[in-house]
Amino acid sequence: MSEEQKLQRMTDWAGLFLEPGETIRAAAWGPSSELAFLMGVGSGRIAAVTGRHLYVFESPLWGRMSRPRGVVAKHRIGSVRIRLRGWALHVGDERMAVHLHHRGRARRVAALAADMSRPGAMPPENQRAG
Repeated sequence: MSEEQKLQRMTDWAGLFLEPGETIRAAAWGPSSELAFLMGVGSGRIAAVTGRHLYVFESPLWGRMSRPRGVVAKHRIGSVRIRLRGWALHVGDERMAVHLHHRGRARRVAALAADMSRPGAMPPENQRAG
């Protein structure tokens, strides 16, 4: 399955929580905290970016392609700080641990959120007329 197909599947699974017309452009999975990772307990988190929003979903599993079961946080692109530091991805006040094999995906989520927060970076259909 290609990365594009995986993101489409994720969009389908998260459709209940997304606004109409939104599709997930990048996503990263991981446990809710480093302690949960070390102890093997706790719920998972999914950080996902669309063309308009940055989401943090709750997930019953930590692994790739687990299905979201609720929204922990939802922010308009550019309205919240996002950073990847060590094992942790910070989205505003939310924090999630990132598996080593998901760090590239987490960097993509952060990069897309940062790129779209700059003036002129959003697709023309999402920009307000001057």
